Amino acid sequence: MASASSNNGKKSNSDAVVSLLSRPWDLFFVLWFFNFWFSVMFTDIHNFTASVLGMEVHEMEGRVDMVWPPRFLTKLYFAWARTVDPLLYQNPIWWQVIEWINILCLMPTSLYALHGFIFGNNRIRLPVIITSSFTWYSLMLCIGCTLYGDSPSPDVPMFLAIYVPYALFPMYSIYRLWDERPFSASTLNARKSACKSFLDVIVRLAMIVTYAFYFYYIYLWFVKHPEVFAADAPAAAAAGKAEL
Repeated sequence: MASASSNNGKKSNSDAVVSLLSRPWDLFFVLWFFNFWFSVMFTDIHNFTASVLGMEVHEMEGRVDMVWPPRFLTKLYFAWARTVDPLLYQNPIWWQVIEWINILCLMPTSLYALHGFIFGNNRIRLPVIITSSFTWYSLMLCIGCTLYGDSPSPDVPMFLAIYVPYALFPMYSIYRLWDERPFSASTLNARKSACKSFLDVIVRLAMIVTYAFYFYYIYLWFVKHPEVFAADAPAAAAAGKAEL
C-alpha cells in the first residue's frame, strides 16, 4: 500500500503543471499570441470591415469613420498599407476570406493560447497546433503573392521583416506544443535530454533573432514615416464620410 501510494505521488508530481515562472522561455509565446490578438483586433479588423461593407480598403480611407479601432491606429494602418503592403490596401477576395477566419477563429484561439501558456493549460495543444498550421499556410500565401504577384511591396525588406515572423512563430508554437502534456514537469524534464535540449536552444535563439528583426523594423518604419504622428486634417476636409 505504501509503495502504491508512493508511486501515485511520484506520478502526480511528474504530471503537475510547471508555473510560468519556472518556464520563462514561454514568455516569448505569451508575447507572441498577445501580439497576434492585437494585430487582428486593431489592424485586420479594417479588412474585415471593408469586406462587410463591400468595399476595398483604399476606398475606406477618408470616407469611413470607424468606431473601432481608435483613429490613430486606423491612420497607422492606412499608412502601412500605402507604403509597404499593397495587397492589404486592395483587399482581394481571398484576403478577405483569410481575415474572416482570423477574426472568427484565430483571434479567439490566440486568447485561449494566452491563457494556456500563462497558466499551463495542456488543453490548448491541439487547437493551437491546428490554427498555427493554418496561420503558416495563409502567411506563405500572403508573402508569395506580395513578392511575386501583380502588386509587389514597395519596401520588400520591411515587408519581410514584419510578415516572416508571422510565418515562423506558428512553427515555433507547434514545436513547443508537440508533446502530449507540454506544460507538465515530466515533459519539461524529458526535454532536457541532449537532442531535445540542443533543439530547444536553436529554437530559442531563432525566436530572439525573429523578435529582434520584428521590433527593429517596426521602429524603423516609424522613423521613416514621421508623418503618421502629424495632426489629423481639419474635420471639414472629412465632410461626406460615412459614420459606422
